Amino acid sequence: MKSKISRLPLAFSHWSANRRRFTMYLGLMLAGTLAAIALSFAFQLNDHHRVADAQTQARDRATVILPDVLSYDFNTVDAHFDDVLPSLGGDLRDQFENIGNEVIIPSAKARQVVTSATVVESSVVSASTDQVTLLFYVNQSTTSTDSTVPRLDGSRVRVAMAEQEGAWVMTEMTPV
Repeated sequence: MKSKISRLPLAFSHWSANRRRFTMYLGLMLAGTLAAIALSFAFQLNDHHRVADAQTQARDRATVILPDVLSYDFNTVDAHFDDVLPSLGGDLRDQFENIGNEVIIPSAKARQVVTSATVVESSVVSASTDQVTLLFYVNQSTTSTDSTVPRLDGSRVRVAMAEQEGAWVMTEMTPV
């Protein structure tokens, strides 16, 4: 008794050469199309994983940077601002440096300001492989010569992070 596989060529023997050729080409085109679709899905999946990794890395880094940027002590405010600047990029770095030197540092020293910020929650607003926009909920506690009792403030801050030279830096910080 012959197996079904060994009888397969006989099943197509009555087809004309053109029909067999057409069927073979059709099968090859179908296989090629399926391979192209599978490859497309593989690239999309890879891109999705890269964006998800970017979201995680940027969010983790911003969760560390944001409290550092918003927290300072009048005794160490000069050194603190110098330490924070490398974590900032783009126009934000220049703006932060100017406002820090012209407004925040003199005011912090004059009023003996101590402020501490903590991230309460965060979420991703949008993301690509090298740019991530986040929304942070931040609590800030501030004391000064104006008020020795800590003043508590809650705020929302929109933060843009960009990957520059392999590191995530904050490029935008906007109160919402």
